[in-house]
Amino acid sequence: MKLNHLLKTYLFTPIVITLFSFTLSFAQTVNSNWEQDLSKSMEAFSNCESAGGSSSECYKYLGQSINTVYKINDFYSKESGRYMSPNEIADFVSNEGKWELLGHAYDKNALNKAQDYANSKKATIAVYKGEDGQGHVALILPGDLQASGSWGIKVPNSASFFLSNYKKSYIGKGLSYAFTKDMLKDVVVYSRKY
Repeated sequence: MKLNHLLKTYLFTPIVITLFSFTLSFAQTVNSNWEQDLSKSMEAFSNCESAGGSSSECYKYLGQSINTVYKINDFYSKESGRYMSPNEIADFVSNEGKWELLGHAYDKNALNKAQDYANSKKATIAVYKGEDGQGHVALILPGDLQASGSWGIKVPNSASFFLSNYKKSYIGKGLSYAFTKDMLKDVVVYSRKY
């Protein structure tokens, strides 16, 4: 009986520890220095854009930003050997099983959920895919909902890398800074599944 108990203890404990460690390796975390690191990325992005870098050179900072804050690298395409463009990101999150649609950006519940998810260390983004092929992606950041005069509702804290006008890029403003009210009906919010 004592031998049976010892065997169970010595066999069971390492299995539990291994499973727990494996589970933690897939748990969501946030970079403890995300604000500083994201600011450095924004500066590098601005330098790239102001130096006349190509879109593919400069939009890597958008794809990297999700990794900078949330430590996931979903927007790096191994096949292409580069970070995805905003439209590629929009296609990826809508078709890939790793991302969950929270709703449209005009839906208060979707925006509240987006901020809650970001505060719970879950990667969350807002995506716009234009009919003209021009898309835009904003990263939802940990923080507080902010009143938006243009949208008329509270919006999540966000960061945005504007490829068409890098001087509009920002960190730590409401999501309504990333998308005009005219775009609102086409902006959707996604969160990474864990």
